[in-house]
Amino acid sequence: MEAAYAKLQKEGKNNVDNLVNWMKDSKIIDQSQVDRVRTFFDDAADKKDVTLGKFKEVVGKVAEEFNTNVEEITKKLTKNGSKFLMNVLEGASTCLTDAAKNLFGKKK
Repeated sequence: MEAAYAKLQKEGKNNVDNLVNWMKDSKIIDQSQVDRVRTFFDDAADKKDVTLGKFKEVVGKVAEEFNTNVEEITKKLTKNGSKFLMNVLEGASTCLTDAAKNLFGKKK
């Protein structure tokens, strides 16, 4: 999990939205639990740059809240980490491409 998190952090994608989506995509939480999990990040110093320590704390809260264990969550995050990172980066690339097209216009 730490290696996948480090990659997200390196790309500047370790914000609350992405971390919650990572847990959702890893089937740790479902859509009905998303808002509850977001509240676990309320005391994060920077919601756009969540520290690994804070993320681990949230993983512990998720395990406790939803009656699972930290090891199982960590395994699921690790297994899905590379796939999730690729999806995040592809999404960012698409946004940048669209923004560039809008900014510079299409050549005719």
